[in-house]
Amino acid sequence: MPETLQERVARLIRDSLGEPGSPLPSEAELVERYGASRNTVRAALALLEAEGLITSSQGRTRQVRKIHRWEWKMAEWEKAHNNDGDAWSNTIRAQGGIPRNDMQILSIEAPADVAEALKIPVGTAIQARNRLRWVNDEPHQLSDSYFPPFVTDGSDLFWNPKDLAVKGGLLAASGHKQTRWHDLLTARMPSADESQRLMMAPGTPLLVHSRVGYDAEGRPVRYMVSRMAADRVEVSYDLNSDD
Repeated sequence: MPETLQERVARLIRDSLGEPGSPLPSEAELVERYGASRNTVRAALALLEAEGLITSSQGRTRQVRKIHRWEWKMAEWEKAHNNDGDAWSNTIRAQGGIPRNDMQILSIEAPADVAEALKIPVGTAIQARNRLRWVNDEPHQLSDSYFPPFVTDGSDLFWNPKDLAVKGGLLAASGHKQTRWHDLLTARMPSADESQRLMMAPGTPLLVHSRVGYDAEGRPVRYMVSRMAADRVEVSYDLNSDD
């Protein structure tokens, strides 16, 4: 199909974009430069916003979007727990970022997907630890962890309202060391709430990482679901030939 006028203008603007963070010309300048109407220019700019290439806010000049992808080494990050922070925070610090966690501890009834992952009946009372993770004051990840009752019952560590950091992680410190993990990576479009909380650009997909951790007896001891804007993370795996 032949491209529409707004698509042609969007292509011309796209080809002339400057460095990340640089301002775009005003709508009036773009109208004059490309000989298009203001409505066509606005439609073209909306296309570029939907592609995640530019950003805009009320009363401010449009800019070329700044994008930084933080590496997440999925095969290694569980080993990065220490007394200075959890594994995720330490991997972000190692890349020069400043991590922050906003955490909430809840008692909930296990929904169907959580119950299936933890191999417990639906509706079982369990603990959920919900985190909004930040990097350099930008929301980066929604991370929810769920634990079966035999892990958290009677444990002062798990019910401490502070986001504790201990060597080896909370599970190992409480006698439930993880020895095996099962991962699932999927992608979908975010809900309105997810898009708002993560301040996602229009049209950006959501990367969803689910991990079930098992102890030495093969029992699920944690189910974690992490959701993040797909343009802010790169997932990497290092695998040995014997793995």
